[in-house]
Amino acid sequence: MLVRAINTNLYKNNYVANSLNFGATGQKKSAQTNPYGEKYDQERATQDIRKALDVLGDKKLELILHNASAPSKAAKDVGIGSLYSESSRELLIPFLEKYGFSGIQVDPEGMRPEHDASPYVSNSFVYNPLIIDLEDLTKPENGAIVDKNVYKSIVRLNPAKNSEYGDYKHARDSFDLGLTNAWKNFKAKSANLDSISDPVEKDAVAALANEYADYSRENGQMLEPYAIYSILSERFNNDYYKNWPQEFQNLYNPRNDALINSIKAEHQDDIDKFIFVDMLAKNARENGIETFEDAGIKTEGDNPVAFSNQEVWAHPGAFLKDYKMGCPPDNDNPDGQAWGFAVLNPAKLFNHDGSLGESGQLLYDKCEKLAQDNQGGIRIDHIVGLIDPYVYKNSPVDGTAGRLFSSPHNPDLRQFAIPVNNHDSAKKFGVILEKIVLPACVDAGLTKDDIICENLGAIPDHARAAFERLGLGGMIVTQYHNGMSARPTDTIMLGSHDTLPFVSYVDNLYGRHGQDPFNHALWPAVENSLPRTATHDEKQAEFDKYRFDMNRHQPEVNKAAFKQKKFTELFTSPAQRVQIFWTDLLGMEQRYNTPGTSTSKNWSLRLSSDFEKQFDPSMLIQALSDALKAQDEKTVKANQDLINSLDANAQAAREQKQKGLNLIG
Repeated sequence: MLVRAINTNLYKNNYVANSLNFGATGQKKSAQTNPYGEKYDQERATQDIRKALDVLGDKKLELILHNASAPSKAAKDVGIGSLYSESSRELLIPFLEKYGFSGIQVDPEGMRPEHDASPYVSNSFVYNPLIIDLEDLTKPENGAIVDKNVYKSIVRLNPAKNSEYGDYKHARDSFDLGLTNAWKNFKAKSANLDSISDPVEKDAVAALANEYADYSRENGQMLEPYAIYSILSERFNNDYYKNWPQEFQNLYNPRNDALINSIKAEHQDDIDKFIFVDMLAKNARENGIETFEDAGIKTEGDNPVAFSNQEVWAHPGAFLKDYKMGCPPDNDNPDGQAWGFAVLNPAKLFNHDGSLGESGQLLYDKCEKLAQDNQGGIRIDHIVGLIDPYVYKNSPVDGTAGRLFSSPHNPDLRQFAIPVNNHDSAKKFGVILEKIVLPACVDAGLTKDDIICENLGAIPDHARAAFERLGLGGMIVTQYHNGMSARPTDTIMLGSHDTLPFVSYVDNLYGRHGQDPFNHALWPAVENSLPRTATHDEKQAEFDKYRFDMNRHQPEVNKAAFKQKKFTELFTSPAQRVQIFWTDLLGMEQRYNTPGTSTSKNWSLRLSSDFEKQFDPSMLIQALSDALKAQDEKTVKANQDLINSLDANAQAAREQKQKGLNLIG
């Protein structure tokens, strides 16, 4: 099995979460006979989950899942996942429908570097070719432009078969092979349509040829520098431009038209192929998103704060020459975080007449494209990096480091300094968001409600004031924050792609850190899962049942109770959008990404093809029931049947999982 579900041993002491059945008076009700039978009922669970989310204020339940982690059937596994593959259509979408998910937060879907699987250093202007379903391209209705034997070889030679991790290098090499085959076949077929005997295939190739002509005409100029970057990366066997000969490092600084034209003359076919592959990836996304939307599930994109090496190379004048973006030192990272991201040149954000300068236009174009592509909404990565980024020359702890717009004592940065205590400082610090990012998103069809801002980590007071002034929603991660501190516009989650898996967080909290940290975290978890009318004594009694120092003999019961209450907190919180990272939903112990490290396991953990059989829905169902019990007396009374039904299904799911039984066939 590639995925380990929530440890059913957590329930071996017969912890029953639905014993916390408080009425409006805060008094515990007696247990009732289960009128629903003893078996888990999936159809009823689906209906109940949707009703509960509606009663709780039309909560949005969304999954966070990156493309590379999407499941693949064994016979279709090319070494990396795609949310837009046939496997996802057959395995993932039905699962999301069953459990009431109305959205899925995806990763940045741009082209990534050759040796770095991180989606957060991808090129926002070029689609990631690894999201293409190669098998789809073998079918007549798509022109049969990939030979079936080529596709089968890619699957057969996948070194990551039966592994819980994908293989990014194999995927890159395999897709290069498969898409080169697609390009050659497309050229041959489109040049001689009459040679195609299958009318479906013939029509598909003709339509593809017309589409490619339009796509090349409309996007060729924008894509050309990135195609040339790809060509030069192969020529010099290195995809980082600073390792190339000097004249190629500075091909666009200033623009060397003679050399560019010579490259184009020699490699026009490669440039054409690059544009063709970008079109295929765009089509894969659009078709996949349409399938999600047909199932009532919106997809939400991700806008990385970083610009890729390709973007920096193609637009050198838009960035500061010597500075890089990172994170300042803190207790967890005394050396800071040296991300190495390029920094937009503040002097070129706006022209003297208020129009967008070179830097501002590049940022606007990036945000507009990503918003246009993601009409379900968009996550904006590292929002403080668009308000007052932390920058450095050599390292985040040297004398050159500081906040770009609030370092008046730094000789290099004082020219950009904004006074932090003026009455209009919040407006000035928020100008990039207010004048560039938000207009780009709105012009692309989004509203503020469609935007999620990643505002985690250290944010200076002046930057937080600028963010809050604009009324944007942020993120509340309950590993760090009390869920009740959320605003309705915020998004709440147990963890993100950068945090410890939820089960590991709880194990560390209880085992490694011990009594005080666990009890400190347990109290708000208890308080946030009980009715608002519960008295202090009732909260204290519930806290005492599971506190570390009073119940050392039942650690699994204590941890299970804590986990259940933290799930419940997601739905009692004021936040209208609830997101759950996929490893947290499935109770996995493996970490998806460890910030500050670079290993083959980062960004490559995947869902297994049989993940649904491993999934235990009891914690999610029980959380919704307990969240309903925490509402006012009128709401509890009006929904008692729904509460009872949720309780019964949660208990049945727990018992069946405890017996080692699958909930689905």
